[in-house]
Amino acid sequence: MKYDWQLVTDHSEDIIGALLKARNIGVKDRDVFLHPDWDRDTHDPFIFTKMQPAIDKLFASLEEGEKIVIHGDYDADGVSGSALLITAIRDVVDGMNRSDTGSEKAKWSAKNVDVYLPDREKDGYGVAMHTIERLAEEGVKLLITVDCGIANIDEFIRAHELGIDVIICDHHQLAETVPEHALIIHPLAPGETYPNKYLCGTGVAFKFASGLLTEARRRGADIPDGHEKWYLDLVAIATVTDVMPLLGENRALEKYGLKVLRKSRRPGVQKIMDYAHGELESADTTTIGFQIGPRINAAGRIRSAKIAFDALTAPAHEADEYARELEMLNRERRSISDKAYREARKMVAEKGEKPIHVIWADHWMHGIVGLVAGKLVTEFGVPAFALTRVGDNYVGSGRSIGGLHLVEAMRSCGDIFVKAGGHPQACGLTIHPNQLELFQAGVEEFAVSYFGDTAPKPELRIDMLLPLTDVTWDVYHELEKLAPYGQGNPRPTFLAKSLQVVAAEAIGKNGNHLRLTVNPGNGPMWKLIGFGFGSWAETLVLGNVIDVVYEVDVNEWNGRKDLQARIEDLRIAE
Repeated sequence: MKYDWQLVTDHSEDIIGALLKARNIGVKDRDVFLHPDWDRDTHDPFIFTKMQPAIDKLFASLEEGEKIVIHGDYDADGVSGSALLITAIRDVVDGMNRSDTGSEKAKWSAKNVDVYLPDREKDGYGVAMHTIERLAEEGVKLLITVDCGIANIDEFIRAHELGIDVIICDHHQLAETVPEHALIIHPLAPGETYPNKYLCGTGVAFKFASGLLTEARRRGADIPDGHEKWYLDLVAIATVTDVMPLLGENRALEKYGLKVLRKSRRPGVQKIMDYAHGELESADTTTIGFQIGPRINAAGRIRSAKIAFDALTAPAHEADEYARELEMLNRERRSISDKAYREARKMVAEKGEKPIHVIWADHWMHGIVGLVAGKLVTEFGVPAFALTRVGDNYVGSGRSIGGLHLVEAMRSCGDIFVKAGGHPQACGLTIHPNQLELFQAGVEEFAVSYFGDTAPKPELRIDMLLPLTDVTWDVYHELEKLAPYGQGNPRPTFLAKSLQVVAAEAIGKNGNHLRLTVNPGNGPMWKLIGFGFGSWAETLVLGNVIDVVYEVDVNEWNGRKDLQARIEDLRIAE
């Protein structure tokens, strides 16, 4: 067993009802959850308190032909949001030029609008002071941030001094103060009334873009109603990759975003899927999480996020070039991160049990430390920070589990950081080498005070007891009503007990995976697949009786579709 098993409910005739109850979805909310509706479940962008002033500012800059820069982040959320916003601005300009208003003024242009995506090592997270200085020298008059900016107080004071106006589209954790000299579109901003507090950065950018197109139509632009929905493929990608809860408005954005993604007008998205050997027409949140997202993120992790941005925005004749480069970068990223994780795992084993792990190495690539931290959390079941040397400082990422709030953990250490911020579950930091041990001691003390004397044990939440003999195509189709799956709405997990092992085989290039055939007792044999469970092939023998935690899956091969169970955990039955 990898986990302690926590069974929520026994078998129920109303599987969907039981699963909704397990997700705290009451009877009155059942229809809303199962059938997200655009008009009912999404909110007017102008509810944002600073939406209209921000839109007016952008329009004024466009009318005056001022230099405008969209400053994104180097991850899939920041890249997607930047691609969305530049697309929206170009669509507005084209719409204004097609209208009577545009023909009269004859000066609508997007040629002075550019996108800047920071370098992870040279610039760090957020907007760097040297970036502000450079933009001012280049004559930039308006800076729009996407998925960053809310923590850049000093930088935006300087921007104000240099005559640069700032619009912030962000969603990250707030510090004690927020930038004064900026128009802030942020669901958590002080006094903000927008009801959805869990938008990703691209989601915020989408709301800004939606408001922008609405205002453009008011001003006479020739833009079809609902055109902004074509941007939802990028919202779907970012909401999943940034692990936002798929509840409320986010659930509607993801549902409709997946529809757009499956028929995306972006040649680069199609090419990314071609190289991933996937089918865009059937894309779901798993497709995003394991095929599209990692490839977009790979660019910013080991080279330049601009490559991913170019792939998302490329015309048809350039799309293959950028998608192919993303594929190569993703393969390189996988090799580099796997090697670093093997080293990190050894460090953790040498340190022994801790309520939180803090490890560092001078030679790790900056872009993969977040992946290393995430893998440590998955294997050891406690929060983790991984850092590496970048110039005079150490730069790293943290990942949480068990409800520990990473930003609060860092704040408990006092003012020892060069830079720090992020979300409760994922964060980033920059720290001087002589503060590393103080940081380690501080977060360990915080973790002890939070967890108590014992570190959290990783738990596997099991939705219900469901014998394999009860799993049918009708059940599978019922379960699909719960999609899209993701944070806040995980794929249902079930427990099947007393399965007799018929065959167990290690498969995959390195024998890392398990193919299992079992006899459920009173029905046909079942095939199970367990990714990462290959070592069990040496343990299990014919006749063993096991209990299995599984997800219902479909195996497609040579045009044939069969139900199968994907193993989440297993044990020898008592």
